[in-house]
Amino acid sequence: MRLLPLAAALSATFALPALAETEVKPLFETEPNAVIDSLDRLLSVFGAEEEYDESKGLNSSYIPAVFYTPEQGLGVGLLYVGLYGDTQGGTEQPSALILNPYVSSNGSMGISGDSYHFTNGGDNRFNLDFKIQDDASVYYGVGYQNGQQDDNQVDYAERLLRLKPSWQSRVGGNLFLGAGADLQIVAPTDIEPSTGAEGLAGELERNTSYGGFVSAVYDSRDNVISASEGMLLQADIGAYYDDSNSEAFGLYDLTASQYLSLDPVPGLLAWQVQGSFSSGEVPWNRLPDLGGDKAMRGYIEGRYRDNQMMMAQMEYRLPIYWRIGMVFWGAAGTVADTPSELWEDTLYSYGTGFRVKIKDKVNLRADIGFGEHEAAFYFHVNEVF
Repeated sequence: MRLLPLAAALSATFALPALAETEVKPLFETEPNAVIDSLDRLLSVFGAEEEYDESKGLNSSYIPAVFYTPEQGLGVGLLYVGLYGDTQGGTEQPSALILNPYVSSNGSMGISGDSYHFTNGGDNRFNLDFKIQDDASVYYGVGYQNGQQDDNQVDYAERLLRLKPSWQSRVGGNLFLGAGADLQIVAPTDIEPSTGAEGLAGELERNTSYGGFVSAVYDSRDNVISASEGMLLQADIGAYYDDSNSEAFGLYDLTASQYLSLDPVPGLLAWQVQGSFSSGEVPWNRLPDLGGDKAMRGYIEGRYRDNQMMMAQMEYRLPIYWRIGMVFWGAAGTVADTPSELWEDTLYSYGTGFRVKIKDKVNLRADIGFGEHEAAFYFHVNEVF
């Protein structure tokens, strides 16, 4: 069978009903006035013009940030967002480059970034996710029960290099197929276990792992970094190699999310379900986990990790006035050794946050999440999903 008829058949098979294109209704309509004009001019000093202007080439925004976490202490950073590309040539959204360098009072430092590059009218997509850091981290061992024990905490500095490039190409309609590579090098240093957690500290071994994955994606979202309508269904299947102990392992990720305008009611409802599964001898730093700023906000990243993970979260996103908005969310997640044991033990989190629009479809976000053991604060660009 030729490729084009096959692609058309697949697209028709996976096509979902299109959502009506509606604007997300704000709580209060913004009327032009002198105060709003002055605030817009102030934000423009940082490159935060509200609308994307493709005639300027690279539209850059620079947002200074101050943050605090129990692990890192007080820190400062810079959030950079650059938009570029011709949206009149058939591509529905501009390409984007996001960088986040930071340093904190306990010596933690690093830089993370994401690049989303669209070509051929959006039919081809290139993404690069990278992180370089020497950052304060914690480890509680593997499994739900280990994560439940506060005295299992092992503090360490994580020296990390991560590179994850990927490519997707449209094969018909909203269906994309793609492939990618994934390299991760981790070197734990300054390991300080709590009393009684010395055995867990021995699990923190230097690790180098790499591999590749293939992706099948259905994506009808209006914007990949800040969607307001549409749906994403994605499956990634990866084969990896642990160079430290010469073992192979597999990682398998499933994601589903949807974005629904509530018009005439103000706001947007967004939901996401994630599943991360593994097989073989997976190194400790590659195990599926919960926590951090992407999944189960309110838990320290990696406190709960095991061979299998599932998580669901729902957000109510409410534009309030001018560029200001809020979000309210709840989430539930689970980790287990085998898929059949998932949801035997369930974790919950909830939280709220503020949004400031720095460009069209680009939000600055400040969130606070509450988990079973602690609360955590997050400051970043764009929505969590």
